[in-house]
Amino acid sequence: MDLTTAEIGERIKALRKERRWTLQALGKRSGVSISALSKVENAQVAASFDTLLRIARGFGLGFEAMLNGTPSLPAGRLTTTRGGAGVFFSTDMYEYEVHSAELRQKHMIPLHMEVKARRLGDISRWSTHEGEEFIYVLQGDIELHTELYAPVRLKEGDSAYIDSKMRHAFLNRGKGRAWMLSICFSQDMKLPGRQSASRKFPAGGAARPAARRPAAGRG
Repeated sequence: MDLTTAEIGERIKALRKERRWTLQALGKRSGVSISALSKVENAQVAASFDTLLRIARGFGLGFEAMLNGTPSLPAGRLTTTRGGAGVFFSTDMYEYEVHSAELRQKHMIPLHMEVKARRLGDISRWSTHEGEEFIYVLQGDIELHTELYAPVRLKEGDSAYIDSKMRHAFLNRGKGRAWMLSICFSQDMKLPGRQSASRKFPAGGAARPAARRPAAGRG
């Protein structure tokens, strides 16, 4: 399922209206500014992954539940996601396919990502969110940048594990396309997320409709 910027905004607005919340109320719960929320709801801009994650936590929902809108499954659950059947969205820097989107209130967000940014100037917004993140390179040559450590080059089969509250970003350093598995973990996905520390970086990385893409290694 590919979600457009307008569809994401409509879902957020509908969830807010269901709760009879003002933009100010959602902003207080999520840590996202009223101005940013209004622009996201009205598809004037779209949100980066960490902004969407904070909004979902403000609603007390899992990230995928906010996007997918499917009912929660009972305890002892199991779900599968076939190749190309996840929830897709895109930013200027990355393309995302969200797996296991049917499950709510889980501790992990599994993402199949393509890294499109090739230089630091392409990074309009560095990510920062609660919890920890495991990164595994599926294809290509990826460079991990963080605010506290020197850049790390990761090739196919390499992995990294980071505190995702630390600002971080990924670059494609190879000649071809670059794909990675990112698993974001938080012990309580219902807690409001950390306010993004954008510093001098503008609030870019706007999400836009994502074209359905082949799985890593298939194209």
